Amino acid sequence: MGLGSPDPGVNPLAAAPMPVLTELLGGPLLAGLPPVTRAGLVYRPLDATLGVEGLPQSATGQTTLLTGVNGAALMHRHYGPWPGPTLKRVLEEETLFHQAQRLGGARLANAYPDDYFRAMEGRRYRPNAPVVAARSAAVELRDLEAYRRDEGVAVDLTGERFVRMRPDLAPQGPRDAARVLARLTAGASLTFFDVWLTDVFGHAQDGAEAVALLARLDALLGSLLELGAGESFTLLLTSDHGNLEDLSGRGHTENRVPLLVLGPGASEFLEARSLLDVAPGVRRFWGDATGA
Repeated sequence: MGLGSPDPGVNPLAAAPMPVLTELLGGPLLAGLPPVTRAGLVYRPLDATLGVEGLPQSATGQTTLLTGVNGAALMHRHYGPWPGPTLKRVLEEETLFHQAQRLGGARLANAYPDDYFRAMEGRRYRPNAPVVAARSAAVELRDLEAYRRDEGVAVDLTGERFVRMRPDLAPQGPRDAARVLARLTAGASLTFFDVWLTDVFGHAQDGAEAVALLARLDALLGSLLELGAGESFTLLLTSDHGNLEDLSGRGHTENRVPLLVLGPGASEFLEARSLLDVAPGVRRFWGDATGA
């Protein structure tokens, strides 16, 4: 999701009730929101175009976020949604997942349904950049049994899809998801949660579902703050490209994307201006935290 207009008719971020983010930032998450700098809090609008013409895409944007390498420049274009051989080579060499594994462990918090794991055995399986990076770094992909044990998070922040698949499973709202994320974070240097549904609802131009999801994301953030985000651990929220903020079309946008950092690592992102600045900021924080 990017930073769009204040028109609630086209921008779910202008229509959704998001009191936690609005209070943190002093206004709604829109294009006109200025940078915010406070103790333990940095907000910056980031350029997602990476200096390459065309509309940003998921594979190149996510590769950039996870590595600090300009994926679009490497491909000579924006590319996605799934990484091909060139980007996979970068994602399999050195990412935030790899470094976190060496430091204190890495977690991919998303829970995946049974059919996802069956698809992994087929020739048409196309993982996204976070999954490629995580698997290369020997990070566990969480299944529905992990979800049952409260060790994985449903991307819809309700668990409704999982319950339809497996009626023996329980729903999982934002507060429950926050508890899982906080526990995972306590045992790792990196806990990554991929909220890919924002892109789905943007492409579908589904304003109602988008508003409902954004409200749940805001509630998730509020619960994470209650559980220590910003104090016990640093929380970073950003996006690979714009889409959801402009439902007048189905495609991606060139809009800037938000970067919100809460916690001890926030000061490492004071100069962040583009997607290229995210991975280096994380690495600087890890270096400071470990004394390296």
